Amino acid sequence: MPERSKQDPKLYGERATAVASATLEALLAVRRLPPEAGVVVLRDVLIGLAQAHEQGLVHGGIRAADVLVDLDGHCRLQAPARPVAAAADDPPDTEVDDAAPELRAGAPASPTTDGYSAAVVFLASLADQHEAPVGTGLVPSTYEELAGPVRRVVARATAQDPAERYPDVRSFREELEAAAVAVHGPQWAERGQRFLADSVEATVSSHPLVGPVDDGPGPWWRRRRLALAALALLVLLAVAVVVLFEGGEPKREVREPFDQALAALARAPGVRYQDHNQFTGYYDLAVTATAERFGAMGGSEDFSDKVAEDVTTVAGRDYVSYRNDAALKGWIYDPGGDEKNLAPRFKTYVVPGKLAAQLRAALDEQPRLPVVGDEADATVAVDGQPAWRADTVQGYLYVSKNAPYRVLRWEPPNLETAMAALKAMAKDPSSRRSRAMEAHTPLTYSLGINLTPVTDATALYGKVVRLTKELASATTGGSVQILQQRGDGSKVACSHTGCLVDVAFSGPVYNATSPAHRLDNVYIEMKVASITTGGQEVGGCSSGLRAYRLTGASLAGKISCNNPAGGPLFDRADAANRARANSSGRSSFWDYTSAPELLVHPLSPTDVDQLVAKEQHELQSLG
Repeated sequence: MPERSKQDPKLYGERATAVASATLEALLAVRRLPPEAGVVVLRDVLIGLAQAHEQGLVHGGIRAADVLVDLDGHCRLQAPARPVAAAADDPPDTEVDDAAPELRAGAPASPTTDGYSAAVVFLASLADQHEAPVGTGLVPSTYEELAGPVRRVVARATAQDPAERYPDVRSFREELEAAAVAVHGPQWAERGQRFLADSVEATVSSHPLVGPVDDGPGPWWRRRRLALAALALLVLLAVAVVVLFEGGEPKREVREPFDQALAALARAPGVRYQDHNQFTGYYDLAVTATAERFGAMGGSEDFSDKVAEDVTTVAGRDYVSYRNDAALKGWIYDPGGDEKNLAPRFKTYVVPGKLAAQLRAALDEQPRLPVVGDEADATVAVDGQPAWRADTVQGYLYVSKNAPYRVLRWEPPNLETAMAALKAMAKDPSSRRSRAMEAHTPLTYSLGINLTPVTDATALYGKVVRLTKELASATTGGSVQILQQRGDGSKVACSHTGCLVDVAFSGPVYNATSPAHRLDNVYIEMKVASITTGGQEVGGCSSGLRAYRLTGASLAGKISCNNPAGGPLFDRADAANRARANSSGRSSFWDYTSAPELLVHPLSPTDVDQLVAKEQHELQSLG
C-alpha cells in the first residue's frame, strides 16, 4: 500500500502562504461544522471519489486529514488512490478507524468501502470535540441529531452489510443532495461553502501570528503566542508605571447604566430578538416572560424570501407556517423536526429574566467597561442611538447612554469577530483581545442581536392568544403520514338512512424522543367532498376530529363519516332503478365517493381552549 502523506495534519503545506488551503482536521480542531457545511464536505468528497472510481481507483479509508478545504469553501481529496486490482492484493489499511467493517476484517478496498468511510468522516465532523475526536468511528449521538431525510441517507451509506449500501457514490451523492434541499432549503450549499471559506481564511490569516520562533520545547505556535503575551504584559506594565509616576487619575468606569438596564429587562413581560445568524438566516422573535414565542425567520432581512416562515411557540412546542407560499401556508407541528432542528435554533432566545441573568453573570466576570471621557467610547451607537458598550466574556453588550437605560444589542463571539481579532493581532501584537477570546468562550453563528424589551403586556399576550387560537387548524405535516387503503379498506354505502364512507388507513410516524416534543395523541379528521348514489349528487361529509394514540413508528386505524341527506336520494334512485329493471330487465346502480382527505392535527379544540385559558391567566398574573 502506498505510504500516506506525512504532512502536518493541522495545516496543509509548510506555510499558509504556500497553499491557501487547510485540512478538514485543522478546521475541526477549532469547532465542529454546522450541518450544511458537513454536507458540502461530504458532497465534494463523493465527487472526488466518483472520479477516482471511474478511473478504476479506490482509496480504501479516508481521514479528515485527507480532505483539503480551499478559500472558496470547496473540498478535494489528497489521500492516495490505487487500482482496484492492486487493492485486492494489498493488505487493508487498519490504521483508519473510519474504514468500513469488512475492510478492517481483511476484505479488499472497494467503491463501497470508500462511500462508507466518507459518511463516517461526515458524522465525525458534526461531533463536539469532547464527544468523539475525528477518527474514532461512528458517533451515535451525532447520528441521532441528523434530520430525518439526511439521517436515512447516512444510515444506508454506513450499513454494516455492504449489499445494503448505495451501489455507487454517484447515487449516494444524488440522494444526499435531495435530502439536503428537503432539510436545509435550496441555499444549503451556499451557506455551507461560506462557513468553510471563512473557517479556512481564519486558519490561514492566523498563520503569521503563529509562525516558528525558536527551537525550544513545545509547539512553535504556542511559543510565539507566549512571546506575544509576554510582550503585551510588558506594555501594560509600562503604562501602569507612567500613570503611577506621572500622577495620572484613575479611570472612571461606567457600570450603573448596565445594572439598571438589566434590572428593567428582568422585569419586562417580554423581549424582542432581531438576530442575524451567519448560516441559518434572519430571526425576529418576541419571547414572553412565560416562554411563549412568536415572530418570523428566513433567508432575507425582510422575510420576503420563498422559504421564510412564521413561528409561534406554545407549551414548549414550535409551530411554523410558510408566510409567502399560499400553497404551503398553515401552521404545522413536526415533533421530530422541532426536537432536532427548531429547538436547538431557538435556544438562544430565552425569557427576559433568564437573558438578564446571563448578561449580568457576564458583567460580573471582569468586564471591560466604558470609561468616562474616552474618545472611542463616546462614539459608540446602535442604529444611531448613543450607547455604552461593555466587553464581557459573553461578547459585547450595548445599553442606551441616556436614562431610562435599556438594553439595545448583544454581540456574542462569532467567527467574524475572531478573524478580525486575529488579523489585528498579526499586524499589531499589542492589540487587545476581547474578553470572550481571553475566556475561550465558544464561538456562535450570530452576527449580533438587537434587543428590545417589550413593556405592553396586554398587546403582547393578546398576540399570543390570537396565534394560539389559530392552532386549532394546525396539522402535523409529514411527521404522521396517512396512507389510505383502497378496495376492501375504503368503501361507500348508501341506504335509506344516508351515505356512509368508511376508510381504513395506515402510515409511518416520525415522532420525537423527548417528552417535551413528542406527540402522544393525534386527532384525525376525514373530509369527503362529493358522494353520489345512483347518479344523484348527495354532497360531502366530515367525520369531525377522532383521537388516536401514538405508540410506535406507525399508525393504523379506521375512520368514517355519514351524510344523512343521502337517505331520501337513495330511496328515489333505488325506486327508479327497480322500475327500470322491471321494464328493461337491466339494472344500473352504484354509489361513488370522491377521494377522502385525511387531516392529522396535533391539538384538539379542548387542547386549544386550555392553552388560551393558561395564557390569559399568565397575563393576569403579570398585573
